[in-house]
Amino acid sequence: MKSASRLFIVLFGCLSSFTMALDMPTQRVILTVSGDMDNMLQDSQVKFDLPMLEALPQYSVTTNNPWTKGLHTYRGFSAIDLLAALNANGDVLEVTALNKYMTRVPVSDFVEHGAIFATHRDGVPMSIRNLGPIMLIYPFDQNESLKSEIYFGRSIWQINHIKIVPSSE
Repeated sequence: MKSASRLFIVLFGCLSSFTMALDMPTQRVILTVSGDMDNMLQDSQVKFDLPMLEALPQYSVTTNNPWTKGLHTYRGFSAIDLLAALNANGDVLEVTALNKYMTRVPVSDFVEHGAIFATHRDGVPMSIRNLGPIMLIYPFDQNESLKSEIYFGRSIWQINHIKIVPSSE
C-alpha cells in the first residue's frame, strides 16, 4: 500500500502540470463538477461538454462487464487528469447519475486499478440509452479482485455530476 501511495503522489505530481483552459462549453453540457477546487468559490461549478472532456488525456480499457454483452473497448479520461486540470484537491469523488444514484469513489481507484470515466464505447460516443454520456469503468478482465460488489457498485453510468470531496471529509 505504501508503494501505491508513493506512485499516486508521483503520478499526480507529474500530471498536475497538465492544465487546460476552462472555456465555456460550446455544445450540450454533459458533466458538472463541483467541490474542492482551488481559485473557485465554494459553491462554484465547472461545466463540461464532450470536446472539453476529450481535451483531457485519453485512456482505454478493454473489458467485459455485467451490464453489456461481450468485450468492449472504453475510452475516456482519468479523475487524476480532471483534478489536475481543475487544480482540485480531494481523496474521494461523489459521482451522481442522471437518475440521482450516487456513489463515492476513492481517487486512488484511478491509479491503483486503472479506472476511467468512459465517454466512448468501441469508438462511438456513449448515448444515455447506452449507459452514457459518461460511465465509470474498471478493467475487470485484468484484475479478478475488481469483480466484486464494491467495484460493481462504483461502476456508475449515466454520470452527470462529480463532487470533489475535500481530503478532510
